[in-house]
Amino acid sequence: MRWKMYEVVFELLSPLHIGKRKIGNLQQTRYYVPGRTLWGALTARMARDDGNFDYEKTGRDVDEFLRFTYFYPTDDDKKITLFPWGDPDEFEWKYIQSYVTTALDPKVRKADYGSLHEAEYIAPKTRRNEKVYLLGYIFERDDCNLNWKEALPKLLLGGERTYGWGRVRVSQKSCKNTSQLDYFMCKKASSTGSNGSNNKYIYEVELNDKAPVIRVHESCPVISHVLADDQINDYVECGNIEPLVGLETNTKDGNFGSKISAARICWTPGTKFKKAFNFLICQKGIWKFES
Repeated sequence: MRWKMYEVVFELLSPLHIGKRKIGNLQQTRYYVPGRTLWGALTARMARDDGNFDYEKTGRDVDEFLRFTYFYPTDDDKKITLFPWGDPDEFEWKYIQSYVTTALDPKVRKADYGSLHEAEYIAPKTRRNEKVYLLGYIFERDDCNLNWKEALPKLLLGGERTYGWGRVRVSQKSCKNTSQLDYFMCKKASSTGSNGSNNKYIYEVELNDKAPVIRVHESCPVISHVLADDQINDYVECGNIEPLVGLETNTKDGNFGSKISAARICWTPGTKFKKAFNFLICQKGIWKFES
């Protein structure tokens, strides 16, 4: 089975909120766009464009014929200049802002008790007033006939979309076929680790398997959620683990995004392993250890 890899660059036009968790009245955002978010946006857009509004079937087709990396914010449309785990304080200062709102009680003309909340978001401009882009990759199976490229310019990502959040812009020049996953800030590393002599790309990709395969060298951070596996858990150098859930189509009534998916235990993006591993890029961008 053969896959094609496309480098995709979105320009962020409005605040972007990717729900992570709620602490008190603060709704936190993830600092990247997971594959599930892109899967949901493409599923919704293509189902509407096709006119059938069959979200369940469209979602299955996207799962079968497309794969995703996670998309990360950057102020450079050619590379990631700073990952969230590289310098968390610098990253938050540069890209993350928040919005505070409350509901009003018209009877007393005061704020409605308990309605105050604050939502974090990835800002469309850095604090230095630079444009913010989202960089990542989409993999297409050779026999794919989905109109996903036509849907890209019309996507809305993340939450709070009724407020105009999540708007992005992409041009055809920003969706180009490539064979190397090489846009990251640190491009090269040794094939045997950081001290070897043979230079290889940190993230090598194989496109001739049942799913795209990505090779991550030792002590290099993973850039997606990785399913926890007894064969790799003991080799974790540093990282966090979390249950990963999302919203899916309810098969009983067909309502898009009304069903909570089963939790999957994953190592979070930024996790490092003590040795090199190959991972399958699976549905919704989640990585699975290839034994």
